[in-house]
Amino acid sequence: IAATPDPDSTLVNLEKVSDSLGGKGVLWELFSFNPPSMNLYVEICASSPFLSGLLVSNPGMIDELMDSLVLNKLPTLEDLRGTLHELLHAAEDVDPILHAFKNGQLLRVGVRDVLGKEDIQATTGALSDVAQVCLEEIAAVEYQRLVSRLGVPMVEEGPHAGQPSGWVVLALGKFGGREMNYHSDLDVVFLYEADGHTQHPPRVRRAETTTNQHFFSELAQRIIRVATRLGPHGRLYDIDSRLRPTGKSGALATPFAEFARYFSEGQGQLWERQALCKARVVAGEPRVFAQAEQVVAAAAFDHPWQGNEPALLRDMRRRIEEHASAGDIKRGPGGLVDIEFLVQLYQLRHGKNDPAIRQPGTLAALDALHARGYLNSADYELLSGNYRFLRTLEGRLRLMSTTSRDALSDDPLEAARLARGMGFADAQQLLAECQRCLARTRERFEVLCSD
Repeated sequence: IAATPDPDSTLVNLEKVSDSLGGKGVLWELFSFNPPSMNLYVEICASSPFLSGLLVSNPGMIDELMDSLVLNKLPTLEDLRGTLHELLHAAEDVDPILHAFKNGQLLRVGVRDVLGKEDIQATTGALSDVAQVCLEEIAAVEYQRLVSRLGVPMVEEGPHAGQPSGWVVLALGKFGGREMNYHSDLDVVFLYEADGHTQHPPRVRRAETTTNQHFFSELAQRIIRVATRLGPHGRLYDIDSRLRPTGKSGALATPFAEFARYFSEGQGQLWERQALCKARVVAGEPRVFAQAEQVVAAAAFDHPWQGNEPALLRDMRRRIEEHASAGDIKRGPGGLVDIEFLVQLYQLRHGKNDPAIRQPGTLAALDALHARGYLNSADYELLSGNYRFLRTLEGRLRLMSTTSRDALSDDPLEAARLARGMGFADAQQLLAECQRCLARTRERFEVLCSD
C-alpha cells in the first residue's frame, strides 16, 4: 500500500472492500500463501475505484477476482452466450441475473486490463460482447412476450408475403465497432423486414392484433425499458436510439424499405452515413441478418463521392471540438475523434467500390485501408499506434472513475495514479507522451483531410 501513488486512498478503498466480505480470515490466509492475489487486491484498490466498487456492491465476486488470476484468455462471444443462457434457464426474474453476469464479466475484463494481459482491441471487444449477449437475451425474451399478446408480425406483400417478418437490432458507435469502454452506452437502431399485421394461431380467438410498425416499436420500447431500468441493482446499460432516420421524435422501428428509401433519395446527411460506417447487427432474427447488412451497406456507401465532403467533415469536427473540455482526449484537438473521422472519410470515399474497407471497428478499418493501399505505412503506423494509446488511456481514466470520463485531470495524485496504470515513471512523462500523440494526430488529420 505504501508503494502506491496515494496510500491513504488505497487504504480507504481496501477497507471498504474488505468490510463488505464475509470470511475475511480465509482471504488473509489466501494472501499469505499467494502473494500475486494480494498484489492484485491492492492494485485494484489503488488504481480502480470502479472495480473496487464492483467488489463492494457484489461481495460474492471475490471468487471471480481470484479466478481472473488463472484465466488464460477472455471469453469468446459464444462462451458468453452459453454462460448467460444457462444462468437464465427457467428464470422468472432476469434482472438480477443480467446484472450479476455483467458485473462478473466486467470484473474479469478489468482485472486482465489492470494486469496488462490484454491489448485494447481485445478489452473493448470483450466489453462489447458482454453488452451484445445481454441485449440478445433481453430482445429474445421481450419478443416472445409480445408475440403471446399481439401475435406474430407477418409480411403482407412481396416475395416473402405470408411469412413472419424478420427484425434486427443494429449497433452503432462504439457498440457497433466492438470498441466499448467501461461506462459506454449502447447506440442502437431497430429495423424490421416489412410492413403488415400480426396474426395469432387459428385456435386463438378474440386476441389483440396490431400493425408490424406498432409491434416492433413496442418491442424496441420494451428492450430499452428493461436495459435502462434503474432498480436495486442499478441500471444495466444506457441506450441511445436517436440515430434512427426518423429522429428522436419518430417511430422507434423502421422497415428495411423505408430505411433504404431515406438514404437513396438523398435525405441521409453526411454525419448519418458516417454513423453507418460503424453499423453491425447484434440481435434479431438471423434469417434477415444478411439482408439488413446489405440495406445498411447501400445506405452508407452507395453514393457518389462529393468534392465538398472533406470540408463538411472538417466543419463537423470543429463543432465537436468547440464543446470539448480541457484535456479531452476524445473530442479535443488530435483526439480519438480525429482518427475516427479520418477513417470514415476514407471509407465513404472508397467503400462503394471496395467492400474490404467496410470494417465497423476503427483499428480493423485502419488495417484494411493500409492493406488496400489507401494509407501509406507511415500514416498507418502513426494513426493505429496513437489510437491504441489514446483508447488505452481512456480505459484507464474510466477504471479510475465510477462514471464516463474522457478528460485528463490536473489533480497531481490522480495524474500519478494514471501514470502508474499506463506504465510511465511519472505524470510528467505521461503528459509529454500524450501531448506528442495529440499534436501528431492533429497534424495528420489536417493533411489527410485536405488531400
